Amino acid sequence: MASFTRAAIIGVGLIGGSLGMAMRKRGLAREVVGVARVPETIGVARARGAIDRGTTDPVDGVAGADLVVLATPPELVVSMAQQVLPYLGAGAIVTDVASVKGGIVPEIESALDPARGVAFVGGHPMAGNEGRGVAAASDELFKGSVYLITRTPRTDPAAAERIATLARALGARPIMTDPDAHDRAVARVSHLPYLLAAALIGAAEEETAAAGPSFLGATRVAGSPVPMWAQICRLNRREILDALRAFRGKLDRIEQALADGADLETVLDEARQARRALSPRSENGLPVSRAAGSRSERP
Repeated sequence: MASFTRAAIIGVGLIGGSLGMAMRKRGLAREVVGVARVPETIGVARARGAIDRGTTDPVDGVAGADLVVLATPPELVVSMAQQVLPYLGAGAIVTDVASVKGGIVPEIESALDPARGVAFVGGHPMAGNEGRGVAAASDELFKGSVYLITRTPRTDPAAAERIATLARALGARPIMTDPDAHDRAVARVSHLPYLLAAALIGAAEEETAAAGPSFLGATRVAGSPVPMWAQICRLNRREILDALRAFRGKLDRIEQALADGADLETVLDEARQARRALSPRSENGLPVSRAAGSRSERP
C-alpha cells in the first residue's frame, strides 16, 4: 500500500532523482511529481523512471501533494519552503535532504502556519556518490545507509515517524537527532572527510600513478561537484572548523608517536578498535548536542 498519495520532489538531481526512483519502484507513492529548473531535466527524470510527471513551476508541482521533498541545493531550501508552504493542504508533510540543519530547520519552522496543519521534518539521507544530477541517480542509493531525521519541540511526532517509516522502506536506518547534534555529527563523518580527501589528493602531488584501493577509496568523494560542497562548507563552517581542530590534534599525536616510536602501536590499535566498533549499528538517536539550542551563542 502506498505511504503517500502524491509526492512532490523539488530538485530532481542525484538525491531527489534517486528518491523518486526508489519510491516508484517500491510503490511508496501513487504519484511522484518532479520539479526542476529546466524542462530538459524533467525529460531525463521521466526517462530514468524517477518521476511520473514534472513541471518547472514549484507551486504547480506541490498541488495536492501530501509529501513535499526539498532536494534543492542547501542554500535554496529555506526560500523554496517559504514559496510553497502557502499552497499545501492540511496533513501535508514537508521534508528536506540538506546536509546542514542548524540554519534551515528553525527558519522553515518559523514559516509554518499552525492553522494550516502542515508539518515539517528535517531529513538527511547519508547516501550519495561522486556523480551529478539525475543521470547518476539509483533506486538503490539509500539501501544500507543512515537516514538522519531532526526533531525539535515543534516537530509533529507522527510526521517524524512517517519519515522514519519512509526511510526504512528505502532500505535505510533512520536515526533521530536534533539540528545542532546533526550538524556536529556530519561535520565529522561527512564534511571533514571531504576536505581531507581534497587535502590528500593535493599531498600526493605527482605520485598518484601508484595509487591503490586505499588511496582511491579515501579520495573518492573529492570527485564530487564543488559548488554543492562549497555551499555545505559555508553553511556548516563553525562545526567543520571545530572538526578540523579535533583532527589536527589526532594527527599531531600520530606524528609524535611516529617520531619517537614509543606509542605508535597503541595509537594505531585505538583507531583499529574504534573502526571495528562501527558495526553493527542501530536506529538509536545521536546524543543531544552540547550546544543544542544555543547555536547563536557560539563564538
